[in-house]
Amino acid sequence: MYVVKMKPGIHSAKNVSSRLLRSVWKGISDKPFPDVYAFTLEDRDFLSTLDLLQKQKRVIDTRVKEYGVDFDNKFIEACTFEFKGHLVILVKETVSLVDVLEHELRHVASWNFQGKVP
Repeated sequence: MYVVKMKPGIHSAKNVSSRLLRSVWKGISDKPFPDVYAFTLEDRDFLSTLDLLQKQKRVIDTRVKEYGVDFDNKFIEACTFEFKGHLVILVKETVSLVDVLEHELRHVASWNFQGKVP
């Protein structure tokens, strides 16, 4: 008999409603609503996920471009990335959800997103 120990997963992810996403989107863009999903995560889960994303070669870290400096991940409140043809927004659960979604969706509005994996 073999016992396999699994690392604990991210159990804190909570889906952000499409209704809220669409409402925020309407306030910032006249474009059709993109294929985007959003989730809130407990801070520790957000940071560990962000760390894993940053290790992926296809993920582009835009902190320096956006803010002019590199800084510690603990100051990041949200991130947006493309995964299998979908845009995904991850948000720390301890921040203002609507404000952060508005910020991230402004990025999405200017993103050259084709709805498919490049």
